[in-house]
Amino acid sequence: MQLSEAFKIIEKHLESVNTELGFKKSEETETSVTFSGEKGAYRLVHDGENRIMAFECAYENGEEVQFNTISRSLFDLGSVDERDARSTANEVRDELERMFMSRKPVDLDKIKMPKAVSRTKAKNGSVSYDTDSLANRFGVLYPEFKDEIKRNIAAYGEFLPETFFTEHGNAKVLDVIKNGTKAEQKKLFKMLGEVFEDGTNEVQDIIAVTILGEMKNDKDMMAVADEYMTEYMAGPVHEVNKLTGKNNRYTKKLKYPPAYKPKKNKSFSLTNALGQGR
Repeated sequence: MQLSEAFKIIEKHLESVNTELGFKKSEETETSVTFSGEKGAYRLVHDGENRIMAFECAYENGEEVQFNTISRSLFDLGSVDERDARSTANEVRDELERMFMSRKPVDLDKIKMPKAVSRTKAKNGSVSYDTDSLANRFGVLYPEFKDEIKRNIAAYGEFLPETFFTEHGNAKVLDVIKNGTKAEQKKLFKMLGEVFEDGTNEVQDIIAVTILGEMKNDKDMMAVADEYMTEYMAGPVHEVNKLTGKNNRYTKKLKYPPAYKPKKNKSFSLTNALGQGR
C-alpha cells in the first residue's frame, strides 16, 4: 500500500470526528498529514526506515506549534491493508475524543503536584516510593519543571512518568550528568538513589530504564554515574545500559511503546526482564 493511499483511508474514517472537533487538513507531505483547528493540531508521521506511524498532538495552533508524541505503532507499508489503516484511524479517533472533547483551558495553579510518600515510612518499609514520589522529588530538585509535570497530569488525568521524562525530564538529567558540577551531579544521584532503593518495581524501572537508560552506555556519563550511584542501583543501571547502548528488541520496545490507555499504564519493563526488580 502507498502511504498516500493509507492517509486517504485514515482521513476518510476521521471525517466525522474532525468535523465535530473543527479540524481540517492543513498540510500533507510525502511522510505526514496534519490537521488543524481552533482547539489545536494533530498529525500522523510515518517513519519508513523503522516502519512506524507516530500520532502527535499540539494544544495550541500558531506559528510555532510544539507537537508531543502521543503514540507510535508498527505500520509496515509492505504488509498493511485497508483494515490496518482503518484500525489506525480508530485509535486516532479515540485519542482525539479523549484529548479534545469539551477541553477547557488548563489552569496550572489549580493542579496540585503529585505527593511524595514520607521518607521515614519509605525507609522503615511501611510504604514504598512510587512514580508520584519521583515526580514530586524531581520538581523539588528542579522547580522549573513543575509546570510540565502539571501539564502531564492535565493531559492524562494522572502522572505518566515515561511521557514526562522522555519528552522533558531526561534532557535535564543528561545535561547534569554531562555538564553539571559535582555538587549538582551528587544531588541528582542522591535523589534517584533514595527513590530507587526504597521504591516500587515500577519506579525502579523508570529510573533504571526510562531515565538512566538514556545514557546508552556512554563511557563518560557512565563514569559520572559510577561515582555517585549506590551499589544497589548500579547493577541494574549497568545491565540496562549494556542493552540500551545497542539496537535490539528491547530498545525498539522502549522507543515505540504501546499507545496510552487510561489506568492501564503497563509499559515494557526492562529491569524486570533482566530480573533486577524487587
